Amino acid sequence: MPLKKLLFLSLMLSVLAACTSPVTMKNARTGQTATCGPYATDSNAPEREGRCISDFQRQGYERSPD
Repeated sequence: MPLKKLLFLSLMLSVLAACTSPVTMKNARTGQTATCGPYATDSNAPEREGRCISDFQRQGYERSPD
C-alpha cells in the first residue's frame, strides 16, 4: 500500500476513534426516533451529550437500543 494511502487511512481511523457513540432516543407514544451525537471527544462532549439526552427526555423520549 502506498505511503500516502496508509497515512490517510491512519488519519481517518484516528478521527473516527475520537468520537463518542451516538445515542438513539425513541418516543414511546409517537414512535419517532432521534439521535444524540456522535460528538468529538473533548472536555465538553459528555456535557453536550447529557444536555441532548435530557432535552429529548423532557419531550417524552427514552434511550433505545440501536
